[in-house]
Parts: sequence; structure tokens; C-alpha cells
Amino acid sequence: MGKSREDYLPDLGGFLDGCSGDIIDARFDIASGDYADKVLLGGDGGKVPVVVTLTVDSPKFEKPVEQSYSVGSQEQWEIAVDGKSITNLKNQDKHTFRDGAIAMYLIKAMAEALGDGDAEKGQDVFVKRDHYMTEAAFYIGFSFDWEVKVITREINKRTITSKPPLPVKFLGMTSAKGEVKKTGKATVTAPSDTADLDQILIDNAAGKTDRELKSFAVRQPVIKDNDAYMKAVVSGKKLKELEDNGKLTMEPDTKTYL
Repeated sequence: MGKSREDYLPDLGGFLDGCSGDIIDARFDIASGDYADKVLLGGDGGKVPVVVTLTVDSPKFEKPVEQSYSVGSQEQWEIAVDGKSITNLKNQDKHTFRDGAIAMYLIKAMAEALGDGDAEKGQDVFVKRDHYMTEAAFYIGFSFDWEVKVITREINKRTITSKPPLPVKFLGMTSAKGEVKKTGKATVTAPSDTADLDQILIDNAAGKTDRELKSFAVRQPVIKDNDAYMKAVVSGKKLKELEDNGKLTMEPDTKTYL
């Protein structure tokens, strides 16, 4: 088989393949390193894109690793707030990426993993967290199983193959409010009161039945350490309270939380 220029370009993916990992930080920046090299060496006047770079803590590695996903061109996106957000230069009210962007594949994979295969349920989790995908805070706090996926796209009449690591299974949240330690292994932050414990349940309820959410709760150290709270969850009193307050909503047909 004949070789092509693609055979001599850096592989952008592969770090997070067949392992679990917590997203402990995120930022927007201009692509650099291997990612930038692949674009520049590709010819056709390729320009280095804006990327969202995730810092992922995985037991597979001694220290957290970084993985970048292309958002779009610098002509379209402007980095703001020291990399904590980006602004669409053509329409400041737009907060989504184009369908062919690798970052959009990341978002879709996150939604499917969060909804256990149902992207719409996963999108409900995004809505509850109240962050746009153009904000770094959108990504932080999720724990997934990751696998490298082959993505083939047509760009400027060229077939481009990318191999980004994408989430395939949702494992839970790394903290009550998406705030995690930036050093060492990501762990669940010890909640200061029952409101923080409530948030753990809310953040992890999507797609779970009443029984599954209770099972999840009793396996969380920060909940197990609060005996009164754990008993309230197991008895159903706490879940009913959250439903009555509009913080949890159950889908009547599937009997799973939205």
C-alpha cells in the first residue's frame, strides 16, 4: 500500500485509551506541540486552531495528562478570561461548536456517556450544571472511562482521520460542585454540609432509577461518613425531599431521573 503524508504526522490521540480518568482542569488556548505540528505540516495553508485542553487524572499514569480537542479557527474564536472561556467573534450569543469540530465529538461523547447511551438525558445534565461548552468549567469534575475512537472527516476536499480519546462510560463526579484539587489524585471533596451532599446526588442522578441512585449514594465515602444523611437516602426520605423541592425529577415512563 502506498504511503501518504499522513503516515509521517504525529498521532494526536492515544493517551487515554482503555482507562478511567477524571477531568480535573480545562482551559482554552492556541494549539501547540504535536497538535500544531500536524496542522502546519499538513499544508494547504492550515492554520493552528483554538483548542480546549483537558487535564485528566488517571490511575494509568503517574501524573495527570493533557489532551486537546480542536474547537475552530482563530478567526472565529477569541480566548478570554485567561483561557477560562472563549467568545465567538461572529456571533457573541453563539455558544456551540460546529458539527465537524473534534471538540464537538467530545461533547457528543460526554452526553451519550452521561445518559448511558441516551444523549438527550446527558444534555439534561449539562443544563443542570448551567455552563456553556465555551466555558472551561463545563468540563471539570466528570469521571469517565476513555477509549480512542477513529473519526474520519472531509475538510477542504481532503479526507482527514483523527484518533481522539473520547468518554465511553460515565463513572461519577469527582466533587460535589465540580471543584477538584489541582494536585495529586482527584478525589471527592469533603462536603461541609448536607447541601453539598445533596449536590452529589443531583449531579449523579441522571439516567438512574431510585434504587440505582441509592446504591450509588451508599458507595460514596463522603455520604457513608454522614450516618444520618445516608439513612435518609436509603429510606427514600431524602430523594423525596429533593423531588418535592424540584431539584430531582423522575421520568414517569422509564422511572429514571432526568
